[in-house]
Amino acid sequence: MAVSIGYFGSPHFSAKLLERIIEAGIKVDFVVTNIDKPVGRKKELKPTPVKATALQHGIPVLQSERLRLDTIVQNQIISYPSELYVVFAYGSIIPELVFSHPKFESINLHGSLLPKYRGASPVQSFLLSGESITGYTVQYLAKEVDSGDIIHSESWETSIADTTESLLSEMTEKGGDSIISIIKALPDSTLKRIPQNHSLATHCKKITAADRPIEWSKSAFAIHNQIRALYPDPFAFTTFRGKRVILLKSFFETNEVKSNAKVGSFFLGEKKRLFCVCGDGNLLGIEQVQPEGKNPMTGFDFFNGARALPDETFL
Repeated sequence: MAVSIGYFGSPHFSAKLLERIIEAGIKVDFVVTNIDKPVGRKKELKPTPVKATALQHGIPVLQSERLRLDTIVQNQIISYPSELYVVFAYGSIIPELVFSHPKFESINLHGSLLPKYRGASPVQSFLLSGESITGYTVQYLAKEVDSGDIIHSESWETSIADTTESLLSEMTEKGGDSIISIIKALPDSTLKRIPQNHSLATHCKKITAADRPIEWSKSAFAIHNQIRALYPDPFAFTTFRGKRVILLKSFFETNEVKSNAKVGSFFLGEKKRLFCVCGDGNLLGIEQVQPEGKNPMTGFDFFNGARALPDETFL
């Protein structure tokens, strides 16, 4: 019989993996997730998706604002009989006292091919880089973030249309299969331990509000990567007539369509598609936007509503 686990996670995709683990018949003793956060105009407290999923299945929920300093919650965690902890997008540092406690230690599903892109934003950072081969890694937790031994990894070629949302969905599906297989193999199987080559490690930072504004002086490919990396959260945006315009979906013409028009200017091209001139002279296709205070709309509808003057541009 498979071991029982403790689960650490917070956002939507982590909740999807938790749901799959439960559906696979694996016993989840408890979950640890971030604290409820105020949302909307009324600032009502909203639980994380992982908490909501756990409560639906009657699983005990533990929450802490800073787990590494919270000895009360730490002691609650290690009081459970779980023999393995599973971590996916928890969002906080887990102290060694906790992650080293279970018999089979703690494993983490990470959204990159380690040792590349250690840190808080592996999928977004991969897309921002413009690379084409991605994957996931299942690894042991260690003192240094994302530096633990590798149990399993899988890679594949991505599409130029992939976004953080689409890649996280694929990683959750494929990585989830691996996590479930690992759990079900215990306690009879010995898991692999492949040390990482730390000299090849690269690191990525947390995505912040400073990463959102678009600089049209950059290349069309770089801006396209920014838009897809920040979808579906927190979204890249530009400015038109002093108001924000969120760019939800773009497309990049790989045949390098050039324009001598002013950087940031936009116009309708073939098939009534909206294009914007970027710093390298290439055109970026704008498929879907959301102007400030309005609902999402096509680039075509935005252009018709904006009625831009000849010298007006995105800023």
